[in-house]
Amino acid sequence: MIININYETSYVFSSNVPRLVQSIMLHPTECLNQKVISCDIVTSKGELVEVPKDALGHRLYNIYNKNISEPQTISMKCTVETKDFFGLMKGLSESVHPDCFLRQTKLTEPDKKILNLVKKKVEKSSVDFCHYLNHCVSSSIKYVSGSTDIHTSAVDAISQGSGVCQDFSHILVGLARFHGYPARYVNGFMLDDTDLASNDTHAWAEIFIANLGWVGFDPCHGKCIDDRYVRVGCGYDFSFTSMIKGVKTNYNGTELLNHQLSVQAQTSQ
Repeated sequence: MIININYETSYVFSSNVPRLVQSIMLHPTECLNQKVISCDIVTSKGELVEVPKDALGHRLYNIYNKNISEPQTISMKCTVETKDFFGLMKGLSESVHPDCFLRQTKLTEPDKKILNLVKKKVEKSSVDFCHYLNHCVSSSIKYVSGSTDIHTSAVDAISQGSGVCQDFSHILVGLARFHGYPARYVNGFMLDDTDLASNDTHAWAEIFIANLGWVGFDPCHGKCIDDRYVRVGCGYDFSFTSMIKGVKTNYNGTELLNHQLSVQAQTSQ
């Protein structure tokens, strides 16, 4: 499948920002699951500089601004050809040992209510058990757009009984790690025509299964990933995979944020 993505984030600052540095993780992953045909990242203000890839293979950029007071728009347009390997990630270029992703974070640490979602005995190196975990998480909370924010933990989401894709993923990642499976949070895009579709980025989880590798599970939709998914970044939790991060110096003002997203399948000519 060929997928076209148009992503745009705009910032309006209340006053002059003496210095602003932004880290950009918007370039889709290059692997056998997806081929990046084209990808253009543009900023209306500041200098965009590509920096060395990190140990997880992310293609990263920084934007440098001084004394910025006008609105800023960061956009990404890309075309990606995807393939369906039934959830299995192939050809990832990374040098991080999977066991690093056994470490819990404040956003993924499970409580008793999350642990009680699992009613069967743990099975090691089992694809079936990972599917079972995904199924348990899929029905653990109700999807409610806007019900949580970037600071909401897995425990917070399970306690209130609702969340978004970020929260489903944090719950699954924490549950998998507790049962001895390395797991990580994944950020990207999805071509979605279900009732859960929203004009936003998407999140899912990858679980490492011995003798198989990393497998993508989407607990929000209760399935493995397929060729409708475009992977961008991965990390311990959401805070490690934010597509745009910014640091301001000597600034006490506010900012207004707006974003637009279009994810469409390319039709045959």
